[in-house]
Amino acid sequence: MTAKPIRWGIIGAGLIAHKLADAVRLDPDSELVAVASKSFEKASQFAEQYGITAAANYEDLVSRPDIDVIYIATTHNFHHENAILALRYNKHLLIEKPFTVNATQAQEIIQLAAEKRCFVMEAIWVRFLPSMIRLKQILQSGAIGDIKLFNISFGGIAHPQYLPRLTDPALAGGVTLDMGIYPITFVNFLLDALPTASKSFCRLASTGVDELATYQLQYESGVIASINTSFALLTRMEAMIYGSSGYIEFPHFQQGTTFTVHIHNGSRTIERSDTITEENHGNGFIYQVAEVVHCIRAGDLESKTIPLNETLATMQLMDNLRAEWDFRYPFE
Repeated sequence: MTAKPIRWGIIGAGLIAHKLADAVRLDPDSELVAVASKSFEKASQFAEQYGITAAANYEDLVSRPDIDVIYIATTHNFHHENAILALRYNKHLLIEKPFTVNATQAQEIIQLAAEKRCFVMEAIWVRFLPSMIRLKQILQSGAIGDIKLFNISFGGIAHPQYLPRLTDPALAGGVTLDMGIYPITFVNFLLDALPTASKSFCRLASTGVDELATYQLQYESGVIASINTSFALLTRMEAMIYGSSGYIEFPHFQQGTTFTVHIHNGSRTIERSDTITEENHGNGFIYQVAEVVHCIRAGDLESKTIPLNETLATMQLMDNLRAEWDFRYPFE
């Protein structure tokens, strides 16, 4: 007998919600049921596009018995509130990154989810991309020897339509929560580890949020990661990974398909360079949708690929980074 599809509801009707909705429709084991937005008009337009129901409000959505999992796609400052509401109605959750604004909020969601026996996962979708999995396999094979250094640049000049959200402290704006989380979790994933020490600096925008930040992370293995990120500076989008016998260049690492492995075997001469291409689906969200479906059907309360202890530790790390800058959001 064919298993019943996992039925989805979405809170938020912005651009990223559309990408997830498209991914759900592509997944043979999923069904998109309803959407809610703070604007019923926006929810109605979204619902009409996908042939689903527009809920009158968030509670109307999460209380529906014909929905199994809620995807939270609101701005960062609302993730905690939306997640707690959905969990009170025993809904599984996929929460857009960053999971919350701070570690205290994250811990409250994780605790309530455990009490309710609900699955919860942070939507770090790039972790499931075939190119990312291939890169990790190559590093674990020892292709470049012992990994010692990551040098990552992840920035760009934000499109004007995103600037109001990125620069508004009331919406938990700033580059660290929005973009910095990608390179941080990229390194964690590839090393299967969390940093044991950190140091950071930032440049604040006129609104008071971090528009440019640099993080220095150290891991128990001795690996050091140097990360620069900005939403107001056109930088190279590139990850460089250095090992004892080679290094890897990965342009557009966040969702790219091609990277190059250079081997020098401890000398100053490159002996061989291999370019590797691993194609990703045009909508990379399909992989995280499949993971949610798999975990819910298996009765798992978290994903082994994005475990909740890592999500919580990453929120705590970003709290620590902001504390170094004496930067708190007005609602904290």
